[in-house]
Amino acid sequence: MTIKNILNNIYIHPSCYLLILLSIFSAYFQVVIIISVLLLIHECGHFFTAYFLNWQTERISFYPFGGISKFSHEINCPIKEELLVLLMGPITQYLFYLFIINNTYLYNYQDLLKTINYSILIFNLLPIYPLDGGRIVQAFICYLTSYALSFKITYLISYIFIFVVIIMFIYNPTINILLIIVLLFIKLSKEKRNIKYYLQKFILERYLHKYNFKKSKIVTSTKNFKRDYHHLIKLKDKYYSEEEYLKNKYKNNN
Repeated sequence: MTIKNILNNIYIHPSCYLLILLSIFSAYFQVVIIISVLLLIHECGHFFTAYFLNWQTERISFYPFGGISKFSHEINCPIKEELLVLLMGPITQYLFYLFIINNTYLYNYQDLLKTINYSILIFNLLPIYPLDGGRIVQAFICYLTSYALSFKITYLISYIFIFVVIIMFIYNPTINILLIIVLLFIKLSKEKRNIKYYLQKFILERYLHKYNFKKSKIVTSTKNFKRDYHHLIKLKDKYYSEEEYLKNKYKNNN
């Protein structure tokens, strides 16, 4: 990927320019710049890991105090592959922080840099979907249970931790925490509406592609399908291969 392609894949929301302009006149310019650089490094960690794993990378989008790496990949990709993409964001950011923290030119900003770096890391690793932490939690849950059930468990954990953030707001009411609560509720609600789509895509991929999973499991319906597993479907006293079952399923639907 060339520098030109990288720049073409970066989208900056117009509100970011307004934020930078306002920061110049409010003595927060250094804060905004540090946050922007750390977020860029963080998202590049996700983006380039996905690129090297041959995922279809689209773009990195930046919004005020937040960034999103957008790429397409099969839900049925190996769980460890998805975990690698998710973890490389925080890891890349932290390694970059260690690299620059002792730079002589940044000596006067070390405390500020430390505070911002760990704030971004802690926030992104909160086990709240769709933050990195929430997605990491779901990926690990997929090792233990079905893909469909992983959403229910992940969302339960997410709401519990949002409740914790609300308690923090009650004891320390600040505009920042309030905005975080509102943002998390909006994001979680939007993603919740996409669950049906994710489940359909998960099954459709298995119908369209042949995966060579090493592990197998006997189930009674597609609701019990697990990632990284091939399935044998039991209906009454008969057993059907996954391919045969899905072929009949989609044939009957058509």
